[in-house]
Amino acid sequence: MSGPLPTPSPAHDLAEKDRLLRIALLVLIAYLAMMLVPVARFAFQTGSWSPLATHAAALVLAVLARSGRLPDALRDWTPLLLGPLLYVELRWSIPGAGRPHADALVAMWESRVFPSDPSRTLAGAWPSVVLSEMLHAAYVSYYALMYVPPVLLWLRRRHREFGATVLALVVVYTLCFGIYTLFPVDGPRFLHGPASAPHGPVRNFVVALLESGSSRGTAFPSSHVAASLVAAVCALRFSRRLGWVVAVLAGGLAVGAVYGGYHYAIDIVAGGVTGALAAAVAYGLERRRARRRADV
Repeated sequence: MSGPLPTPSPAHDLAEKDRLLRIALLVLIAYLAMMLVPVARFAFQTGSWSPLATHAAALVLAVLARSGRLPDALRDWTPLLLGPLLYVELRWSIPGAGRPHADALVAMWESRVFPSDPSRTLAGAWPSVVLSEMLHAAYVSYYALMYVPPVLLWLRRRHREFGATVLALVVVYTLCFGIYTLFPVDGPRFLHGPASAPHGPVRNFVVALLESGSSRGTAFPSSHVAASLVAAVCALRFSRRLGWVVAVLAGGLAVGAVYGGYHYAIDIVAGGVTGALAAAVAYGLERRRARRRADV
């Protein structure tokens, strides 16, 4: 009769975190290497070399992190610290790739699946200031969803769980950003402006944030939905109580993205599919390493 499985030791969890982070950094390095071409094309087209220099610096940082030449804390956080930069540099890689924007095609899909055009009609159907503020608060909670769960895992020294969460988030945002480069979609906000949702402090803050910081061509699939779904899956795996909070906020975020007119409803569906795919890929990579170790 076999006895209970041994509880992994702290040293084992730390080693597993290092393995998962190396996979995450390898995914990140591969993405950065592929994006060198469109970013370089943008630099040659515009005569501005700072985007290429910034991108090259990010690639060097990722390589140094994977090779173990950075302090442990900085290495741990390099994949997630580079995430916002990779979103910003879509302003360079999308025009550098030169792909036509596909809003007409996505709008056609939208009209066939959602003939009511929710991105333009939902706010008018539910004209509540309280609802608008709640949905916009959920929408802007995206930034907390990306960082609070990993921070809590890191502070609690739950090394393996931290590594698995970072890997899943890296997979989802590199997948989304790669799609944007090849299949850019501006979304209804750029075509029609924000929806006629009731104004309030949170709504006004979100509109101002998007006007100043969003990258054009990043609507389909919704990376907000894809990444928040991945964050919810990871949180439910590793901290059930926090996971339900993340899941509720992710659901509100998905509705708020359409209510505010920031995304087509079809973007949300595609974001959910992309997030589920990324979570499955990351879990497969995680378990593959565990099976290999068990076979040794």
